[in-house]
Amino acid sequence: MAWNPGFQEVSMHAKIKEQVKVEGKRQFPALFFLLGLAAVLGFIFAYGMTVPAGPEKAVQPVSPVRSSENEKDTARQAILRWMKENSRMPEHVLAKIYSVAMKSVNADLILAICLVESNFNPHVESGKGAVGLMGIMPGVWLEELKANGIVSGKEDLYTISKNMEAGAFVLERYLKKTDNLKNALSRYAGGSPSYAARVLHMQKKITLARRSEQKLSLADVHY
Repeated sequence: MAWNPGFQEVSMHAKIKEQVKVEGKRQFPALFFLLGLAAVLGFIFAYGMTVPAGPEKAVQPVSPVRSSENEKDTARQAILRWMKENSRMPEHVLAKIYSVAMKSVNADLILAICLVESNFNPHVESGKGAVGLMGIMPGVWLEELKANGIVSGKEDLYTISKNMEAGAFVLERYLKKTDNLKNALSRYAGGSPSYAARVLHMQKKITLARRSEQKLSLADVHY
């Protein structure tokens, strides 16, 4: 067979092309690895730019539910402490009174009436016959309270929950008749002109006790 220079040149070109192809396949994984590494380093750099320098700890987000529960507990502790300062009743009795009051529309007002009427004593009875925490007059209200399913007899007025429910009922009746809290409170106490002022003064003190404690609690939060 005669020597053909053109054939040899084509053959050499094909070999070089095949070698380049093989080398390219060998280098492709390395290239892919370098590209991946560059992407990771870029992400780390970008993240580092967003994190503030220094030893400060990141502030953890506070759950609204947890925050609300903390506020309620802070208020509870503040008011119970105030109740203890103004009454000789055991703490478990005061805690029960507070718990029942919180079910009413205006807990501070109910607690203020309990303080003025009985100093938070569920078993007290005045010389005029006013019974229990909120000073209910059985001779005036017992039948209506029974008719509305609040009590079944006078003895119920010595229990914390029944007496406070009865007191809220009586106050609501006077509010509907007068449409004025001061007048309703005066009639609640049989027309005493100073009674409303005393109750509203105590209500204000209870509210201030709660708010002051909440402000102190908020001041302890670090941002």
